Amino acid sequence: MRILLADDSSFWREQLRAILEEDPDWSVYEANNGSEAVRKSRWISPDVVILDLCMPVLDGLDAARMLKHAMPELPVLILTVDKTPFLEAAARQTGVLGVFSKMDCLEVREFLRRRLQTQAA
Repeated sequence: MRILLADDSSFWREQLRAILEEDPDWSVYEANNGSEAVRKSRWISPDVVILDLCMPVLDGLDAARMLKHAMPELPVLILTVDKTPFLEAAARQTGVLGVFSKMDCLEVREFLRRRLQTQAA
């Protein structure tokens, strides 16, 4: 699985990348902001995109809108420090599959594993 991870914090990218790459069949590609994620998605053809909510140049929700417009079937997840019901509702309207707290990065990996098992069944 090709995962495109966009976060302006190298700390959070490294943390999540380490968690996701525990699965040997998963390759993680990185972007520093939403604009870079949209550009890179064209040549990476990711199976899933994980976007930080707050990034310079293009934030996670705006990047998600652009990605879903270009690739409607692409699963997009949002990561944030401050997960709220309002954000979850806004993300759903954008077509985002799920919103996760950065404090619970392991949940992202487990969510993706469950999703892959469901698709394989």
